[in-house]
Amino acid sequence: MRLGYLIKIAVTLVGLAVLGSLVLVYRWNLGAAAALEIAALALGSVVFISLFIAGNWLVEERVKSIVQRWAKTHHYHVVEFENPSHTGAFGFWTTSRSQVVYSVTVRDEAGCERKAWVRCGSYLGGVLTSDAIEVKWQVTAESA
Repeated sequence: MRLGYLIKIAVTLVGLAVLGSLVLVYRWNLGAAAALEIAALALGSVVFISLFIAGNWLVEERVKSIVQRWAKTHHYHVVEFENPSHTGAFGFWTTSRSQVVYSVTVRDEAGCERKAWVRCGSYLGGVLTSDAIEVKWQVTAESA
């Protein structure tokens, strides 16, 4: 659902840019060739933006799959799934750009909730080539 929404926004923005460009082509009498060039650039932009959004969606779905598989293996239920803007408990220098870090809240079979940082993917291959997951539990006042 979110992917479709982002693509619609991207297409709308590109469409507005094309419309504005075509108005300028008409106003300055630049001809049909310029209009076709603008249309081709617009189509290329829509394709590029759509591929970018789809790639991000694919990575996010892959990470969620890795985390859900880990949770199921350890008899947890994922309650909350957050993408922080930093590397969390993992060091900046030890986390590659192809790895993804999330903060998750899980509930065990006894109903107890715990928070953890999870880093998905291998250092070199990232999440698209590796199911690797590292977990660091967050220490809270209740668990200390």
